[in-house]
Formats: sequence, structure tokens, C-alpha cells
Amino acid sequence: MAHGLRTAVLGSAVVILSLVGCAGCDSGGAAPEGEPPARGERFTPLDRLEAVQVAGDLPAGIEGPSSVLAELHYGHGRLIAYVRGDACEIVATPGPDAGAVPIHLVAKRPGGGEGSSSLPAGPYTTATVAAGPRTWASLLCGENAMVIEYASGGEDAPRQVRGPVTVTRPGARPATSRIIIGDPGARRLIEDGPAARAAVTQIPRG
Repeated sequence: MAHGLRTAVLGSAVVILSLVGCAGCDSGGAAPEGEPPARGERFTPLDRLEAVQVAGDLPAGIEGPSSVLAELHYGHGRLIAYVRGDACEIVATPGPDAGAVPIHLVAKRPGGGEGSSSLPAGPYTTATVAAGPRTWASLLCGENAMVIEYASGGEDAPRQVRGPVTVTRPGARPATSRIIIGDPGARRLIEDGPAARAAVTQIPRG
């Protein structure tokens, strides 16, 4: 792992409960668009979604066999979300937040009977990390979806998005974006959940 990356794993994570979005903006996914699956119907697991080609080189923190599912550009920085083995991971380069360091956040997918079912398409395990005065990230990792809240220390919404992603702005958290990764049905169930609050934010596709 590259020197200077700040890593948080599930064992030391702080649970974040307010991670439900509302109407958002979609980038392409592996499954066809349509109505969300009915209750009990299977979603496409994260490790079977189509990987994306990132712009430029992968960050040094991405080690070993992995499948990159999303790349988001925030002006001076970017966030990459990927799956590796039984874990969801993100690597993020913060914006102009004085004192902030790059983020490497890891959460393992829950085993049988583990995790929280507070969001659809779960259950999920959770990890969080603070990387600067205004820069932090939280990650919910499930078999079928990944939900990230990210404050880049600068812009509150990414300029470009690649991958099977829906991005919204949590209304109560300025300069923060909520990133939902999964097939179209899983993303729609999460963003249309009972606690949905954010307004539509159109994000350009890469």
C-alpha cells in the first residue's frame, strides 16, 4: 500500500446510519434499465458488474486483482471505488482541504447473519475515515450494492462519473455527495427508500 494513505478497516469503523439518497443521476450499469426487482428477486452482485476503464493510471493504493466499478472526478481530485476479494474499497484524492491526506477505505462484505439491513439490497457492513478538517468518507458494503458518502474538501458534486453509479447530494450535509453503486434496480430501490431526501443533481457522464 502506498506511503501516506490513510486506511480504515471494518474492525475500527464507526457506523453511519444516515446514508439513504433520493432522486439522483445515473451512469451506465451492467444490467438493463427498467423497474426495480420485486422483493425477493435477485440483483446483480457487485463482483459481476462490468468494470470500468479509469482515466490515466490506477492510484498506488489499489493492489492485487481488483475490479474498478466507479470513477468520479472532483476538480482537483478523484474517487475510485472497486471490489477486491470479499471487500469493497475506495481510494480518494481530496481537493484543496489544507492538511488532508489521501483516503483508502475498506469494508468487507457481510457474512451470513452479519451486517445491517437499514438500506435495501443489503445487508451491509460499514467503515468510515476522516482525512482532513473538511474531508471524510463513509462506506457501506454489501453483496449487491456499495453506498458511499464523500466530502472532498472542495466541490460538493463530481464533474464526471464513470460506472454503474447514482450520485445525489444529501440535503443536510453541505459539500458532500452520496454515491450509490450497483445494478439499476438496486440503485433505484436505495435512492427511493423511505428516508430519501436529496434533490436531483445532474452529473455529466464520462
